[in-house]
Amino acid sequence: MTTHRAATPPRSRSDDAGTTAGPTPAACPLTSRVFEMVMEPAGVHVAQARRTTTTVLRQWSLPDAPAEDARLVVSELVTNAITHGSGDVRLRLRHDNHELRISVTDYSIVPARRRRTGADDHGGRGLHLVARVSLRWGVADGGRTTYAVIPTLTEASPCRRTTPPSSAPTC
Repeated sequence: MTTHRAATPPRSRSDDAGTTAGPTPAACPLTSRVFEMVMEPAGVHVAQARRTTTTVLRQWSLPDAPAEDARLVVSELVTNAITHGSGDVRLRLRHDNHELRISVTDYSIVPARRRRTGADDHGGRGLHLVARVSLRWGVADGGRTTYAVIPTLTEASPCRRTTPPSSAPTC
């Protein structure tokens, strides 16, 4: 079972006298969008989370490059929560100004961490990919939530890491 919840800031309303109770929608840009989805910890929900993320980001008119990065991050973080976490998994997308914050929460208190992988290993690269396409990533809520932040600027091409995480991102 999955549940969805979307929220956006309220739009201004007019009172009975015809005056506006705040700035008009055109003068008050949308600065924050939020979407949440809760799912049972089953592998089939990884694809559902990816598809839902695609739909939400299209509705928010995010450019293709950050949307593609977001789908990758969602896939990796939801997979990790299902594989290594416990309990239901909550995906939260929040678009503020020029960033998209992706948070995935489960009931495990063991924080996500990158690990060394060998050339023959079949797994263990997910958080390396997340670190590569995001501005930053981390763990919160005592290890229960893993998050990543992706730039969504449309005026300039988004920064991508082209060097190891120890140095600054380059464009």
